[in-house]
Amino acid sequence: MKPTPKPTSAPSAPPPLPESLQRAIDASATRAVEAAVAGRPNPPAQVPVTSSAKDLQMDAPDGQAAYARLGVFIKAQYLASAERFQLMHKPGMEDLKKYVEKCKAVGAFASIFEQGGAIWTRETKSEEVVELLRADAILLRAGARSVSGYGGKFVVGRINEGPRVFWVGEGQPAEKSELKTGTTELGAHKAMALCPISNDLMRLGNSAASADVGREVSQSMALEVDLVGLYGKGAKKPTGVFEVIPGGHKNAITGVSIDQVRSDLKLKLIKPILTAKLKLAGNAPFYFMSNAHLLFLSELRDAAGYVFPGLQDLESPKLNGFPVLATESMYGKGHIGFGLASQLWYGEASAM
Repeated sequence: MKPTPKPTSAPSAPPPLPESLQRAIDASATRAVEAAVAGRPNPPAQVPVTSSAKDLQMDAPDGQAAYARLGVFIKAQYLASAERFQLMHKPGMEDLKKYVEKCKAVGAFASIFEQGGAIWTRETKSEEVVELLRADAILLRAGARSVSGYGGKFVVGRINEGPRVFWVGEGQPAEKSELKTGTTELGAHKAMALCPISNDLMRLGNSAASADVGREVSQSMALEVDLVGLYGKGAKKPTGVFEVIPGGHKNAITGVSIDQVRSDLKLKLIKPILTAKLKLAGNAPFYFMSNAHLLFLSELRDAAGYVFPGLQDLESPKLNGFPVLATESMYGKGHIGFGLASQLWYGEASAM
C-alpha cells in the first residue's frame, strides 16, 4: 500500500507594497513603455499602388496628347450625331460611347467637356486650338502673338512713329508734339473643315486612334492657316501678310547668280525692316519660303562649299543666323519672305 502524499500548501502571496511605493513603480513602468513605443520607427505611409505600365486605351502616344484631345472632342461630336440620328446600333458605337464616357474622368481630357458631362457640349478653351496649330503653322511657330475669346472684334493700339531727337535752346521748353497713333483690328471669320475620316477610325475607342484623328485635322487646319495668313484676301477671309506689306517692301530678285542671291536675301529682305527702325533682336525674325525654295538654296555651292551651310539641317534650317520656316502653302507663289513674328497677331474669336 502506497503512502498518501501530503497535500502541498499554496505559496503565500508576497506582502503588498506600500501604496506610495506602488504608485511610483507603476508610473516608472508606464514611462518606460511609452519610451519604447516612441523609439520604434514609423511604419511607411500607405500610398496608392501605381504601375509604370501604359494604359493602351487611355494613354495617348508620347508627344501627341494635344492631338488626342482634339480627336476625343471630334469623336464626342461624332457620337452625339449618331445618337441623334439613331445609329447607335452600328458596330463599334457602344465601345466608342464607353471610351468617351471614360474620358470625362481622365484629367487629360477633362476640360473638353463642360460641367454636367453632356458629350455634345462645346469645347471650352479656344486658345488650345492656337497651341495645337503652333507646331505645324509657320506663322504661329515663328512666334506670332495670339489672342482668343474676344468675340467679334479685338483692337490693338499702336504708335505709328518711333522716337524723335531734336535740339532746343538752353533753358527753352520742348516743342509741343502729338503722337501719331493707329490701331490693329482683329475681326472674326468662320472656318469650316471637311475631313474624310473613315467610320472605322472614328469608332475606335482608344487614345491612339483619337490622336490620329486630331493629327490629320490639325495638319489640314495648319496648312489653311498658313495660306490665309500669308495670302488671305476678301470679305470671308482674314487679311494675309502679303496684302498689308507696303509695295516698297516687295522686290523682284536681282538675278540668279550666287552673289545676287546672297545679296537679295540680305539687302532686299532685311534692309527694309531696319530702315523702318524696327529692331531684329527680341522680335522673333525669321525667313519663310516654300520647301522647293528651301531645297534649292540648300544645294547652292561655290568653290568654298555650300553657300548657305545653315540650310543643311533640314529639321532646323537657318539662313544668315535666322530660322527658316517652310510651308507648302507658298508652293508655286515664287516668294521668299523675311519678317518679325512678334509684329503679327493671330486671333481666335470664339471656341471651336
